[in-house]
Amino acid sequence: MKVIDYDVSKRIPPISESDIDTKIIISHKVSSDKNIFVDYMIHDFGVILRFRGNMKNHATNEWLLGAITWSDNYNNGKTIMDLLLKEQAEMKKRGWSTIYYIVESLDDLMIIMNTFNITGNYYDELLDRWFYNVPQKTPESQETRFSLFPNFSMREMR
Repeated sequence: MKVIDYDVSKRIPPISESDIDTKIIISHKVSSDKNIFVDYMIHDFGVILRFRGNMKNHATNEWLLGAITWSDNYNNGKTIMDLLLKEQAEMKKRGWSTIYYIVESLDDLMIIMNTFNITGNYYDELLDRWFYNVPQKTPESQETRFSLFPNFSMREMR
């Protein structure tokens, strides 16, 4: 897993534009009122890059029921760097902390989900993103999912 915990306008991160298709790019933000946002980058309409994710409410310590694609005006980019630069600039204005994680393996994803205690529908959505949208380097990806997550529902099979 690569961690980008610095200003991407001052130092180029170790990413490539193909990472959107081969890895999961996670944005972790903490708001001034201590709410936690954990988002992942998507191709919205196959053209624009956006962050989609969830928020853990500081007061209740609960995640929202489901993930959403954020509609903030900065949440759009033509490239990965464009989106990272826009989001980081906006978070800096707000006084929020931002760290990016480049998830390169299932182990990386599990570390992220366990670290932030991601559960429920968002947990399932992130696993789906890994198993169905990120090309796997090994042919046993489906078997791995069923062996690691035996309660996985066939409804998600495409």
